[in-house]
Amino acid sequence: MIENRNDENTYPFYWLDELAAVTLNPEKNQDISSAELAAIRERLPNEFNQISDLLKNQAFCLYSGEHIKVVAGHYDQSIRLLQQQAQINLAQYPAGGELRETGQLLLDKLNELFQSIHHRYQNYLTEPPAADPEKNPLLKVLCRLSVDQIAIILKAADDIKLVVTRSFSQVLKSIVPFLSTERFANFSWKSARSSTYKMEMSDKAVAIETLEALISKIKEY
Repeated sequence: MIENRNDENTYPFYWLDELAAVTLNPEKNQDISSAELAAIRERLPNEFNQISDLLKNQAFCLYSGEHIKVVAGHYDQSIRLLQQQAQINLAQYPAGGELRETGQLLLDKLNELFQSIHHRYQNYLTEPPAADPEKNPLLKVLCRLSVDQIAIILKAADDIKLVVTRSFSQVLKSIVPFLSTERFANFSWKSARSSTYKMEMSDKAVAIETLEALISKIKEY
């Protein structure tokens, strides 16, 4: 567990930076206990509240719009970098378990703070929160299928006109930037399209099983 350090007095994201880059980074730390994860989850809400309050206090004390723009911009950039690392970490975690729960909570809190800052300081931040997914691949949905399996389901949706666009490529261009898999934080729409040229029976079986699970769940509602 990371202890408080003096650096936190000058850099409000110090603990979160260490958390995303080291503590919850499976490439640098593969030995984290259940107690440590629980302590992290307990601390996260208060940590984000403190950061939000600090920015409000700093902005209140600044009389120049240009100064507020600089400060808000620093917060915005720090959050973006943390979102990126948290997303990379999440894509490497095993399905389920406390590690994924903790990593997802961190990403959710970062996304909430990101949206809050852009809403509150929208006149000072020139780049909108919903930027082009290819430039800002941060707000993604993790799909627990492979790229090939995702492509099969989207191909079927296009063929039966469940989704209507100019072409299958347009379907992929519109959806793929918002998706990540457990193996790939980012993958291209072209790689998804190429996987539909020759579909593996195993991938079709998983796609069918997934759709049947959805049908079963809908019947329970």
